[in-house]
Formats: sequence, structure tokens, C-alpha cells
Amino acid sequence: MEFETIAVFGRRDTNPDEEFKKLVKFLKSKGRKVILDKRMAAALNEKDGYTFEEMGEIADLAIIYGGDGTMLGVSRKIAKYEVPVIGVNAGHLGFITDITSSAMEKELSEVLDGHYYIDSRRLLGGELYRNGEKIFTGTALNEVCLFRGISGGMVEFKVAVNKLPVCIQRADGIMFSTATGSTAYALSVGGPLISPAVPCILMISVATHTLNDRPVIFAEDSLVEVDALDLKDAALYFDMQEFNEVLQGDKILIKAEDRTLHILHPTSHSFFDTINKKLHWNMMPSTRSTPSKC
Repeated sequence: MEFETIAVFGRRDTNPDEEFKKLVKFLKSKGRKVILDKRMAAALNEKDGYTFEEMGEIADLAIIYGGDGTMLGVSRKIAKYEVPVIGVNAGHLGFITDITSSAMEKELSEVLDGHYYIDSRRLLGGELYRNGEKIFTGTALNEVCLFRGISGGMVEFKVAVNKLPVCIQRADGIMFSTATGSTAYALSVGGPLISPAVPCILMISVATHTLNDRPVIFAEDSLVEVDALDLKDAALYFDMQEFNEVLQGDKILIKAEDRTLHILHPTSHSFFDTINKKLHWNMMPSTRSTPSKC
């Protein structure tokens, strides 16, 4: 693909830093048209600024500069325009913003020169029903989570998959994660790492009131139903960014969306290499010396 017009997104709560300016300058030096939102354009004294919708409709490629939170916020919305994205890490951990700012020019040059592969990620949708009426919908790249509120009381819920009962539990919450989200919140509460190539939905409880709870993985095309049986206060979260209050008796439906996010990686990129670097795994052969003979 020829990426002639590139939308560049930065962190919404900060002004463009020197690395962001360097990114814009680099893309222009490669002969690309760079489009920015109105706030970023004004900060860089660019003549034209665009709305998000205009950027989605015009761009051939979106580059998201920031941490995974910025990547999640932008990519959930840009996916409907079928614009491929690249993540440049300006945050801390960065599992899905895999290009570092230090290697930015080299690796982006690879992609712009056609040396890349497409990593497609399905999005997860959730709907909240109250008294049979749909009152809220959301989309997640990482996870959909029912979680207790500020009162600290546990949530009791019932889960069914494809109309088959799975469990009734009391816990701080219940999470349904994509393979992408397995390196996010799901990882921090003891879930398994899942290769992005695996089409699935991961269910994992948060601080459940039982000793025999285990994560469960369902097929990606499953329909998940969660009934809120007993709670003081709780909320339904999408990537910990969008949320809505959940009341006792509410029902949540969760299923994979038709929308797919296409992330571009340099051909040298490897999911397992990223995991090794971020989690500091030692994948080298043992360097212990052979015991000497007596």
C-alpha cells in the first residue's frame, strides 16, 4: 500500500514534545502529507487542523504516538474507518505501541518502503441492558470488565456462554479479554499470555471469593451473557476508559465485533520478542560452566 496521507495522533493531555515534532518532520521529509487534529495543529503552527472524523476519512495510515492508553483510545475509534495503524511508544510499558522513539525513523522507513506485515485484531463489543432495554454500548480492544464500585462490596454475577451456564461467582469483578488484552489488565490478575493470532475471548475473575477459580478461554464467536445478581454499586468498563453504572438485575451481552483493527509492524517485529523485552524473560541458553573434573 502507498501511504500518502498520514494522520498523526498524540496524547490528548499533553502538548507535542520534541519527539512528536521530530516524527512529524520525518514524515514530511519522506514526502508524506501529515494531518493533525485541531489542537496539535495549533500547537505546531500548522495551517490546517482536522476533526477526528475528517482524519479517519482522509488518512491512508494512522500513527499513534504515546502509550498503550493513547493507542487504545484512538484505535477503538479509528477502526471503523478501516485505516491501518502504527504505535510509537512514548509511554512506559508499551505492548501494542511496539516501535520505540529511538528506533522510530529506521522502523517507520521500513514500513513506508513496504517492508511490513499486517497484524489484525478483532474488537470486543458490549451491551448493557436494564429491564430489557439497551441503555449503553461500548467497544474494547483489550477487555470488557464488570467491576465493583467505591463501596468496596463484592459483585455476585452469573455467566452463560452460548446460552449454556458457566458459573455463578462473587468477586471484585469479572473480565472478558481479547488476546490483545491478555498482556494488559488480564496479565496483572494472573491470566495467561495469548498470542494475538489466537481468536478467542478470555474470562478471568478478579479477586474471586473461591479457591478453585481458573481463567477460561472461549471461542471468539461466542456470545457471553453476564447477569448482575447482587451488588452495592458497580460499573461496566471498556479498556478502563469508557464506563457506565451497573445496577442489580442488569444484563451484559459481550461478543466479538465485525470491526477489525489492522496494526502494521516492521518485518523484524515479533510478539514473543516484545514479551521477552517487556517482561525481562531470559531466553538465552544457560551460561553455567561445566563442572571441572576432580
